[in-house]
Amino acid sequence: MFDPKRTFELISGGLMSPAATWERYLGQNPGWQVTAIQLTVPLVVLAVLVGWILSAIFGTHFYWGYGHGLVLSLIIAPIAALLALGLMSLVVSFLAGQFGGQFDFNRGFAGVSLAAIPSYVGSALGPIPWIGWLLSLIGAITSLVFLYKIIPLALGVPENRRVLHFIVALVLVFIVNVVLSLILGFGAATRTSSVTMGG
Repeated sequence: MFDPKRTFELISGGLMSPAATWERYLGQNPGWQVTAIQLTVPLVVLAVLVGWILSAIFGTHFYWGYGHGLVLSLIIAPIAALLALGLMSLVVSFLAGQFGGQFDFNRGFAGVSLAAIPSYVGSALGPIPWIGWLLSLIGAITSLVFLYKIIPLALGVPENRRVLHFIVALVLVFIVNVVLSLILGFGAATRTSSVTMGG
């Protein structure tokens, strides 16, 4: 069940006292559905709303617009986030099992979602003139650092294999994303050609 107070505690704790927040939350061994309801989806929805408000105030680009504005973004962004973070969680968890840790998607999803907090906060602040891009960049980099730090805690990857696990996971996720983009792009191009040719 969604608890706004709990969500705020996770987001604020994930920024101000990340290590303690990670340890407390992971200690509860939440299922991925719980994490999605308590953290992932609310985090993305808040990022969309804050980004939209800031873009309206400053008259800048609405990063989350997806070309269709706020309402559609509030639908698409959480779905996209769940798919993206779910993919990362699956890869990180699977590789953890190969690198001496444990294959646990629930804990992997919790860890990845917690690590993603700075990135989504930074993206929400993106519409701020002059410094928005910098805040987004700082958020993205911080999330990568957090992900590196939280993996051993979430999935028990041994210290001597931590760096290799992290690098392989990032490379594999990148490759999968490229392949999916090519497949989806090819599918879209095929449909467009079919329509153009009267198929």
